[in-house]
Amino acid sequence: MKLPLSWLATYVDLPDLPVAELAETMGRFGLEVDAIHTPGAGVTGTTVARVLAWEPHPDADRLRVVRITHGDDPADGGGAGGDVVELVCGASNFDTGDVVVHAGVGGSIPGLVLEARELRGVVSNGMLCSARELELGEDHDGIMVLDPDTPVGVDVHEVLPLGEPVIDLEVKGARGDVLSVLGVARDLAAVLDVGSVDPVPDLPPLPPLPAEPPGDPVEVVIEAPEGCRHFAALTLDDVQVPAASPWWLRQRLAQVGVRAISPLVDITNYVMMELGQPMHAYDADRLAGDLSVRWATDGEVLVTLDDVERTLTTRDLVVADPSGPVGLAGVMGGDATEVTATTRRLVLEAAIWDPATIRHTARTLRLTSEASLRFERGVDPAGARRAIARAWELLVEIGASATPVGLREAGQPITARETIEVDAGRIRGLLGLDVSAEEQVALLARAGVLAVADGDALTVTPPSWRSDLTRMADVAEEVARLHGFDQIPAVLPPLVQGGGLAADQQAERDVRSAVLAFGLDEVVTRPFVGDDHLGGVLPGGDRVVLANPLAQDAAAMRPSLLEGLLGVVRRNVGQSRPGVAVAEFGRIFRLDGGPLDAVLDALAPTGAADWRWTLPPADAAAGDAAADGGDRLLPTQPRAVGVALQGRRASSSRLDTRTWSVSDALAVFDEVARRLGATPDAIRLQRVAVVRDGFHPHRTVALQVDGPDGPVEVGLVGQLHPSEAAARDLPEPVVVGELVLEPWLQALAAGRAPIVETPLVTRPAMIVDVAVEVADEVAWADVEAAVRAAVGDLLEDLRVFDVYRGDPLPAGHRSIAARLWLRAADRALDGDDEARVLADVEDAVATAGARMRR
Repeated sequence: MKLPLSWLATYVDLPDLPVAELAETMGRFGLEVDAIHTPGAGVTGTTVARVLAWEPHPDADRLRVVRITHGDDPADGGGAGGDVVELVCGASNFDTGDVVVHAGVGGSIPGLVLEARELRGVVSNGMLCSARELELGEDHDGIMVLDPDTPVGVDVHEVLPLGEPVIDLEVKGARGDVLSVLGVARDLAAVLDVGSVDPVPDLPPLPPLPAEPPGDPVEVVIEAPEGCRHFAALTLDDVQVPAASPWWLRQRLAQVGVRAISPLVDITNYVMMELGQPMHAYDADRLAGDLSVRWATDGEVLVTLDDVERTLTTRDLVVADPSGPVGLAGVMGGDATEVTATTRRLVLEAAIWDPATIRHTARTLRLTSEASLRFERGVDPAGARRAIARAWELLVEIGASATPVGLREAGQPITARETIEVDAGRIRGLLGLDVSAEEQVALLARAGVLAVADGDALTVTPPSWRSDLTRMADVAEEVARLHGFDQIPAVLPPLVQGGGLAADQQAERDVRSAVLAFGLDEVVTRPFVGDDHLGGVLPGGDRVVLANPLAQDAAAMRPSLLEGLLGVVRRNVGQSRPGVAVAEFGRIFRLDGGPLDAVLDALAPTGAADWRWTLPPADAAAGDAAADGGDRLLPTQPRAVGVALQGRRASSSRLDTRTWSVSDALAVFDEVARRLGATPDAIRLQRVAVVRDGFHPHRTVALQVDGPDGPVEVGLVGQLHPSEAAARDLPEPVVVGELVLEPWLQALAAGRAPIVETPLVTRPAMIVDVAVEVADEVAWADVEAAVRAAVGDLLEDLRVFDVYRGDPLPAGHRSIAARLWLRAADRALDGDDEARVLADVEDAVATAGARMRR
């Protein structure tokens, strides 16, 4: 937004500061200045002259020989001091008697020093200047022709704003109110606290209607109230305007970057730049009838003012007459009703459009205009009538005449904004400023914001033009801005101790550290799966299918973390990595009502309400089918940890051939279960051998906990079946595992804190090795459970360290060697204890279908 200082000064008393210092002050208060321009600053030796005569150049068809004077009276050859100057000019848009700008010999314009030059036998003493040559606009089609009453002979700086600073303001998205001279003036009056300027200048009332109007006014109706809240149209008859806008009007438009077109169009642009309210002018004789605001029909066509045919959709808002669209609402008018020099009946329109609607149309049609830029950010909802009144004032000011026929309106302007309840103490806390409620009221009043204080309770009513003030945070920011961001002390807030992590949150952190300590890398995968996901993880479980999936391979929420982890393994294998070990912590999604829900219900501190996700209460008035029955359950979303292991284990040597196994994955989850707690009522993790689709039949176990109605599966560890691994282009072996953490975390949230540290023991441990011969169809998990039950409290740990097949074992049998760590807290174990443990282990493994080898 370009702002000439002279235009701003008509609304606000600017301080006597250098322009750079003023720009710096504006930036401190949130009005960010992008650049400062001084067009025409290099112009010297240039005066106002009058054309005495001209004739064609004797040796050039497109040139003129012109005689000008700097005197007041052309009859005496220029009058007192009115020397006659002859020069050559290539423009043809002037005539005898016109007032022009002459850059004389020895003078200068930006980029050029003038000298007497001979052009085809005629000496040219200087030149007549165009607007572009003086940096006062982009018009270069002809020379500048000033108003006829401009004094002749004076320096051009006295009549034109040469060298006047123009501030280029970068307007942020939320501050549409400063996309106008008036808006910036209001804000400057507030931040500078000048107080002597009325932020809303008095404008004349709308013209009174004659007793007998010459015709009927154009009626207006809003058929799409969601897109337009107020539409005002003033019909004028017998319109007579000058051939061109006066120089002062054209110059101000040029300073803000708008090209002058014709008086009627220039006035609407002037009002838009001055007040921030875009307008549009229609030639009433080219309208087919009254105007309506409606949604376009699909495929409807409108030729806009830029001569482009645009195809519209039902999301585009238009202004239409009975024949069809005549304007693209808030963006650009139609070519068919454009005002011209022959326009005699005129409709001046000002409307308040919905920002989102205008933004959609402008983006879809790739048609951004000065009007759409303002409507997208929101204009003053009370500004339509003011704009029409200002346009009428300007018509009178430029010497135009017209007969008012009638003002027609649809909808109503919004002059009163909703109040905002604000806590002044809360604002002080947010800003770190000791600003009393009374001081906050006074600061807000400078911006036209009405605030009433009752102690620290403030009732704030923003003015109609401040659409960015909608909540307490906005009010706090406004208080800080007007107080001065640079006046806020740089003091660190006090460090508030306390709080910390809850028991379940701390447990999550501990579990993550424990899992990654095994040498695994943490990854994050997408929470969606397709139809080809690893189904054996959740036998018989239905997926949570999405109603509107992003892609075919993302049709459902993941019931397990393993599918995403296998994708990570495949990508790494494709990069020739010798081994992959990854883990993921996240939520999985199961349909509500499953057996896992019952376990979580039993462990939640106050029942199911602590962990279940539900939809908001149904609205019976909206016709919701579930309004007569409580909240609706969302799918169960428990937290889980998953691992995927493939290839060689991490080693500094590429010759190390040790590979990941199922035992490694089980060790990870054993450590997780140990970290999550071992109190008397803790959840016990049990292993059960299972056969699942996609998994090796003899290297897969389900992890279970006890539920209200029996064991509930909370995890799975296994090696992929060779055919499954081949289908995924993965070399064997590939080990995956998953454990649902939610039962433990819910137990911790219920106050069942885990035992983080074991009591200090002073007795030595006894290490006993046992070897068990067992058939391949017997699961080691069953054997291990029997051993643990037989040893009882003396067992501190149990680890498998060898598996053997071959002679002298019979076919289909294997020998598993395990090491037992035994310890008693009150005494040192002896040989009798060892013998008793071995006897108990021998009996226990026999019941499990195995034989202990001696």
